[in-house]
Amino acid sequence: MPYRTARLAGVNATTSGPQLPWTEDPHRTGEPMQVQLPLPGASCRAAVWRYRPTRSPGAAAHSGRRLPRLLMIHGFRGDHHGMQLVVDALAEFEVFVPDLPGFGATPAVVDAAGRPVEHSVQLYAQVVAALADALELGEEDVLTGHSFGTIITSAHAAQSPSRWAGLVLSAPISNSVFSGTQLPGAAVVELYYQLSRLLPARAADALLRSQTVMEVTNLTMGVEWDAPLAAFVRDQHRRYFGGYADRATLLQAYRASSRHTVADYAEGLQLPVLLLPGAKDQLSSPQGRRRLLARLPQGRMETLRGTGHLVHYEKPAQLARAVRRFIAQLG
Repeated sequence: MPYRTARLAGVNATTSGPQLPWTEDPHRTGEPMQVQLPLPGASCRAAVWRYRPTRSPGAAAHSGRRLPRLLMIHGFRGDHHGMQLVVDALAEFEVFVPDLPGFGATPAVVDAAGRPVEHSVQLYAQVVAALADALELGEEDVLTGHSFGTIITSAHAAQSPSRWAGLVLSAPISNSVFSGTQLPGAAVVELYYQLSRLLPARAADALLRSQTVMEVTNLTMGVEWDAPLAAFVRDQHRRYFGGYADRATLLQAYRASSRHTVADYAEGLQLPVLLLPGAKDQLSSPQGRRRLLARLPQGRMETLRGTGHLVHYEKPAQLARAVRRFIAQLG
C-alpha cells in the first residue's frame, strides 16, 4: 500500500507468544508504524499495528472478492494490546489496530500551536476518519470497535455510513450506565475519577494506576474465569491500563466514554451493523441492547454466552466466528 507511514521508533513489533489455553489460534505478530493524522485545527502522529494475514481465506472468501481489511478501535484506558486475541482469531484478515490518542504509544492531540485540545467523542471520531484515509481503507472494508470504541466508531460511521461495508460493535455501550442496575457501580467509578481530578498530580497518578483499584475492577468484571484466564486479564490490566499520556487527557476520555452511548448515533448508522454483547455484560442491560437493536436500520445482534463486558478476552474465538459470519453475509 502506498499510504505514508514510518517505523515506530523505540517500539518493537507485537511479538508472537504461545497459544493460550482458552483460545483457538496462535498469536500474530503486529508490525508497528507511525501514521500522521491531519485533524481539523490539530494534528496527531498515531501508533498503528498492522497484522498481515497468516491463514488462507478458505471458506471465508465470498463472491470472488478480496476479503475486507479490518480497522479495530480499542476501549477506554486500553491500547492495541487489548484487541490481540481477536486479531489472532481472525487470522485470514489484514487488520489494523491503533493506539488511540492519549493512550499507549500515541500522544495526546495538540492544536497547531502545540496546545492541548479536548479529547471528546467527536475528536476521536475524526481520528478514525483520518486513520481510514491514511490507511486507504474504503467501502469494501469493515470497521470494528470495542466498549468505548463502539461509541467512537458509531459516531464516525453515523457521519460517513457509506465509507464502510459494515460496522462491528463488541461489548456495545447501548445505554447509560447512570441508570438501572448499572447506577451504583457507575457512581463509584464517577467518584473515583472526580477524586483523581482533585488530588495533586502525583497522588492522582498513584490512584489512577493503583493495582488495588485494578484488582477490584477485575473482580467485578470477570465472568466464569478459570485460573489461566484470570491471570492473563490481570497481567493485561497491570501492563497497559496505566499507559495514559496525562491526567487531563484521561479524564476527558473518561467523560466522553461515560456520557455517551451507541444509541446517540443509532439512526445515522445507515449500514450493516453487528452487535456482539456478552450475555452478562456489566455495562449494558438486556433491555438497552434490545432498544438499540430496534433503532438500527440494518442491525443484527449475536449475544455471546458465558461472558461479560470483557468478551474480547473471555471469548475471542466465538467473537471472531460471529464477525466472520457477518462479513460473509455482506453484499
